[in-house]
Amino acid sequence: MKFVTNNIVFLTLTGLFGFLFLALFAISLYFSNSGNEVTDDIDGIKADIKNLHNKKLPYLGIDHDLKLAAVDLYELASIERAQNRLWKTVLAPESNIFVNWKSKSEEVINSALIRQFTRLNNLCKEKNISLPGNGERGSSSPFGEQIEEEANDFGFGMTAYDGNWPNFSNEEAQLLGIQIDIIKELVGYLCDTVTDEHSAELVHLTRESVGRTDGLNIGMDQVDLSAAKSVLLKTHVDLESQCFEVCFIGHTSHARTFLNSLRPPYFLRNLIVERESSENSFSNGPSFGPDFPQGNSSSDDSEVPVVQDVRSKFTFLVEYVTSVNRNPDEFYRAVLRKENFDEEFLGEFLLKAGHEKLFKPLIEFLSKKDDA
Repeated sequence: MKFVTNNIVFLTLTGLFGFLFLALFAISLYFSNSGNEVTDDIDGIKADIKNLHNKKLPYLGIDHDLKLAAVDLYELASIERAQNRLWKTVLAPESNIFVNWKSKSEEVINSALIRQFTRLNNLCKEKNISLPGNGERGSSSPFGEQIEEEANDFGFGMTAYDGNWPNFSNEEAQLLGIQIDIIKELVGYLCDTVTDEHSAELVHLTRESVGRTDGLNIGMDQVDLSAAKSVLLKTHVDLESQCFEVCFIGHTSHARTFLNSLRPPYFLRNLIVERESSENSFSNGPSFGPDFPQGNSSSDDSEVPVVQDVRSKFTFLVEYVTSVNRNPDEFYRAVLRKENFDEEFLGEFLLKAGHEKLFKPLIEFLSKKDDA
């Protein structure tokens, strides 16, 4: 007791410090547990940040990729614009008979064909072009005399329909009407080649059948394409065309002028030149072999001069393009989706590609598609 009394201050301070120690120890334990929780939270946040970073890695270059994609898109637009110009040149819509054709009745087409027989025969006669089958036909007069008159029986690829008109379908009749106009142009080109100095002779003019009924009646006017399919445009390109073969006998100037007349949609697919080797006889080409004179031979005054006025037989295979199977509007409607296109990029692409008129219809189409 005396010890307590004598050391009360010491004992008091000891108790106070003990209490403070316990209090601080309790506080330390409390904040230690709280710190662990904070550390765990921080570690969790770090892990989330790392995961987000890993997820973001594939998209780090998206801005760069977007710029590259825009460059590629504009390059494709330039290619598309060039394609538009190319196929417009091939089709030549301003002068294309098929593109500008207006549907006609079969009676009108048949009448046009009948008139064409006479007109083309008269044109060839006027332009000094001989036709096959134009022979001398005799008829008796009331006085018992034979009157000689020229028989205009060449059919210009339509021989089967001279006075005969089968039961064509409407589509076949329209295509036949288009061919009638094309043949008229081809004959006109040939007539333009003839001059007063040099005449020409039309050997044959054959064409491609336009359908089943025509195929059954076309006969000898059917062009043979069995050996020419590899050179035709429609064999390699998605387009529609009609083929014609024009064969005539004349001079090089005739062939050159005729060739220069064949502009789109006419395309020359093959040309065969046969040199006249003897009267009414043609060879596949001139002989270029050297002719060495013999030592004892002497010049003959009857020898043919080196430069001659030589005629040749020219066979032109011509392909007339009627349509190109290319529909940008249908293509864009098939590939575009509401969720995978940017309106601004689409507008710029169509503008650079030359399809700016398709922009509003495509936006309306996509909007309706999204609503549906």
